[in-house]
Amino acid sequence: MTGDDRARYRAVEEQVFAHHRAGRYVEGAELARAAVPGLAGWRADLAHAAACLLALAGRPAEALAELTAALDAGAWWDRRLLVADDDLAGLRTLDGFDRLVEVSHRRASAATGRPVPPVVRRPAGTPVGVLVALHGAGEEAADAARCWAAAVDAGWLLVAVTSTQRSTPTYRSWPDQRTGVRDIAAALDSVDVSGLPLVAAGFSAGGRQAVHWALTGPAVAFLVVGPALRPGQFGADVTGPAVRRGLTGRVLLGDADDEVRDDALTSVVELRAAGLDCALDRVPGLGHAFPTDFADRLPALLARYASRQADRRAG
Repeated sequence: MTGDDRARYRAVEEQVFAHHRAGRYVEGAELARAAVPGLAGWRADLAHAAACLLALAGRPAEALAELTAALDAGAWWDRRLLVADDDLAGLRTLDGFDRLVEVSHRRASAATGRPVPPVVRRPAGTPVGVLVALHGAGEEAADAARCWAAAVDAGWLLVAVTSTQRSTPTYRSWPDQRTGVRDIAAALDSVDVSGLPLVAAGFSAGGRQAVHWALTGPAVAFLVVGPALRPGQFGADVTGPAVRRGLTGRVLLGDADDEVRDDALTSVVELRAAGLDCALDRVPGLGHAFPTDFADRLPALLARYASRQADRRAG
């Protein structure tokens, strides 16, 4: 699957979601179905979307048939997508649903948890630090490496980590923070980062994981974009030690980011109340995305962490 394929899938996904929001369930389902021949790698995702819409349209048997056909073609879904999605509630009493869940669960268990080598980008000279970049939901390390690439030109060693947690063959995210910490540790074990300051970076769900890892691990700072933070997620047992060792953070958040803005703002307030030095950069007009000038912003942001570490060593 290429980047162009992923871009085409994202475009279809957005159109399908637009139909969902507008209550045009049948039209959305047909759009998802029609995209399958050209996006075979996303068969599981498209079938799930179509099934949800068909179920909402009052066609549960047709929705189950959509999922079953995809399963027979090799697709699978994390069990929670099938048994906890309210859109699919009408399927759960139908003959064949239990088999769908059972077979899918076996496949998901076999495919999930396999470590993936990190994407590593090295600067031309001696690195001034290590930027550990975590991708957003539905992405991979290559996506994070591209978004944070300006760090390499600024002298940083970039280590982009892929989550081992998958809810479909193509959808990776960071739902369990402890598993995410293990994924990051495994990635860093394959790279020599001794003596270099570590900065945790991430976008969306990867931003949430980056903050968690920074609070509980060896990072000197976190730098996240549009983080999908959850209010109340970090208690005093986590923030207290992080504050005492001098962890700092910075959150870049779009004013038009309706996906995570309110929860992220509340979480920043909570982190500050706990005593953490957490800066907030609000970007006017930006939605759930990186700022268009992010490559220009990043070197200056990272320079603060490298210089701070140098000052500590000198002291």
